[in-house]
Amino acid sequence: MERQRFPSERFGYHVVYDKDIIDATDFAAAHGFGFIVPDLMIPRFWPERFSLEERRKIRRHLVDRGVSISFHAPSDNIHLGVAYPEVREAIHIRMKLCLDLCQDLEAERFTVHPTQPNNFSSNGKTGEYLKSEEAMYRAALKESLRYLSDHSSSVEVCVENEPLTPFIENVLGECFDEELRLFLTLDAPKALDGSRGDPKLVAAFYDKYKTRIREIHLHDRRPGGHYHDVLGGGQVDLSKVLETYASLPVAFNLEIRPREAAARCLSQVREEWGRLGSN
Repeated sequence: MERQRFPSERFGYHVVYDKDIIDATDFAAAHGFGFIVPDLMIPRFWPERFSLEERRKIRRHLVDRGVSISFHAPSDNIHLGVAYPEVREAIHIRMKLCLDLCQDLEAERFTVHPTQPNNFSSNGKTGEYLKSEEAMYRAALKESLRYLSDHSSSVEVCVENEPLTPFIENVLGECFDEELRLFLTLDAPKALDGSRGDPKLVAAFYDKYKTRIREIHLHDRRPGGHYHDVLGGGQVDLSKVLETYASLPVAFNLEIRPREAAARCLSQVREEWGRLGSN
């Protein structure tokens, strides 16, 4: 790969603690980010908080500042594969409200977490979900993913590896075989976490469906610490991630908090990007 300019439009940050979307847009523009990703789990970003006029104002501000927007779907108590039909319907209603906001703001991506069925302990140990009911669980998750695909319009709905188990891989594989309009988000550090899926299987799955990847989450976790920490303290090989995905049409979301730390890490990413193709 030849040395190239730094494509700032491909790098954004996860908006959680920001005062509002206007404030986040201004911060992104001032610190070299090309997009923002508000998390719709945060009450002040809930779609019902924004009138049509407020949405138009935000959209104009995004355009004026040269910043694009994507969203992270709510993930607290939002289980796409929940077996109870009436609960799943309520989740679809919430997701539709979120997708309507995405469309009004001309968002590019909408990242969701899939759902693994609940496990039942046995003999004092962690057991498995009820295999006899697997068809029902698969149908429930697939129904939700189909709903998102059907209502996505111009927004790219991306499924994140949070988690990515063989059960979820099989459901996604069926969705892709049926050409549902679904894409993938890769959380780089969580792809190395065995509690969220066998790292070798996760890597193989993303390699198989590489053309469906649209967003990469960059952050790290120091030993004994928590995710969403600054880069360089854990297992994530930044240079390898950038080199692997630089040539693909993917966006890099620095899921690092607070945002000032994300801005510092963006400088680190710029330096690493400058080394691509120099070896």
